[in-house]
Amino acid sequence: MYEVIIVDDDLPVLEFLSSAIEWKKLGFHLAGAYENPLDALAAGRGGKLDVLISDIGMPDINGLELIGGIREAHPHVKAVILSCHDDFHYAQAAVKLSVSEYVLKETMNVTNISEMLKRLKDQLDVEIGQLSKSQKLEKEAALNRSSSKRHFIRSTVNEPLFDSEEWSLKADGFGIHLGQQGVLPVYGYVNRLKEADHRFQSKDLFEYTIENIVEELLVDQKDTVLFTYDTGEIIILFPHYAKLHVNNSQKVEQTLRHLQGCLQQYVKMSFSFLTGKPAKDPRSLKDQLIRMAEVKTMRFYLPESTVLSLESIREGFGDGGLLLAQYATTLDEFRSVVFDERLDLIDVHVSKWIDFIQYHRFRPMEVKEWLLKMILDVRMRLKSLQHYQSTFSSELLHHDVHELSSIRELELWLKDYLQQAIQWAGQVYRESHNREILECQRFVYHNLHTKVSLEDAAAHLHLHPSYLSRLFKKETGENFIEYVTRMKMEKAKELLEITDKTVEQISDMLGYENKNYFGKLFKAHTGFVPNAFRGQSKGVQPS
Repeated sequence: MYEVIIVDDDLPVLEFLSSAIEWKKLGFHLAGAYENPLDALAAGRGGKLDVLISDIGMPDINGLELIGGIREAHPHVKAVILSCHDDFHYAQAAVKLSVSEYVLKETMNVTNISEMLKRLKDQLDVEIGQLSKSQKLEKEAALNRSSSKRHFIRSTVNEPLFDSEEWSLKADGFGIHLGQQGVLPVYGYVNRLKEADHRFQSKDLFEYTIENIVEELLVDQKDTVLFTYDTGEIIILFPHYAKLHVNNSQKVEQTLRHLQGCLQQYVKMSFSFLTGKPAKDPRSLKDQLIRMAEVKTMRFYLPESTVLSLESIREGFGDGGLLLAQYATTLDEFRSVVFDERLDLIDVHVSKWIDFIQYHRFRPMEVKEWLLKMILDVRMRLKSLQHYQSTFSSELLHHDVHELSSIRELELWLKDYLQQAIQWAGQVYRESHNREILECQRFVYHNLHTKVSLEDAAAHLHLHPSYLSRLFKKETGENFIEYVTRMKMEKAKELLEITDKTVEQISDMLGYENKNYFGKLFKAHTGFVPNAFRGQSKGVQPS
């Protein structure tokens, strides 16, 4: 008996499959029928499973994602997709390697479901103990060919080309015949790679899905060769005929647009393509491929779902110093958004700074480090509020930011992060034992530039100063003046690190009229005089 589960958010479909099919007679045990794909995922991972029958369009996770998740525990499970689409040719292609059968719901009946189950049972019987040596070798060869193609295209890009004849001999085995015609290289990549990769649960399923849907769509393109280059990246070599240069280029662009539409429609992946120049020999092809590999950092600023020529891409980056100069201003704006819980200002501020970054085109790594520093500072301020503990690890945050592959992806991530930060801030406020203390701390934060006093804070909160003083000490463990001084010194440290303002200017900005008094307080708090602190924070020895 083979174990099978069925998953569909349409209850009549589940009832039909559960009651109308003679599972035991066909050699199967129906282990479960699930409306919720997440419940099916948990059950499928937990026990023995041979066959999964699943709807393709469901809430939370779709059929492809469910297959990917279950195959982490059962790599060889047979998968059957149910669909309401009346034209499923491309969806079939997309899941060619991962799905054994594809059933149209409109044609579903007891007879065709039973016949499909018989075919699956025959396959399972063979795989359990009757697979011939030749079949095993054929299966291994199909898997090895994809790996060989990837190795070949990577070595073409990354290793020296010593022998063109030897390279041509290997290329000929993959369908590249430069002696007979030229090729037009195209580099394709998934937009928002992190999001797309996550949807498929398994990296192998993600890569196979791309490879097979593209291969299926190119099946009628004679002499066109596809290579998987890296996760979410492909290289396509189209045949190029010199006498038909214009029409050939137009045909390639039409094909790429068609690929984009199908990938978006059937597997919800946004793809972009960069076209190179025609190459007639191994050396010129290698040069084109190297250029395509090097453009990876530049594509950070390219619009999504585009077909562009490699020559049209603007190269070079803006001066990162200009970005750093805006750090303090941006940080103040984002802090204000979070701590004043201004959800309505997220889009305004994020869009403003994304436009600034896009216009100047700073190096992607500089942008990510700039963003990370800002986010970590906001988190530090959240943690400084009463008993705040974040569930976000700094390591995870670094990983998430560095995985962002485009300015658009960064924009969406930042907006989502600020929304979460506002929720955290609100939770801190709600969970505080004394709202008055948090309001007092917020008042201090917004008035660090003045000689903020206990009386000022008490008047703001409509409390008696002596009551506020006792309450503040009881709830925080330090008196009001100590807290104000500590906050001012923390702000002073920040200004010394990220601005070029003089000690006297910083002293004045924090409401101190006497620079020497400010310096004594700063040394008592940090162990350094202000100038020495600035020198050591920047790795410079004070004179």
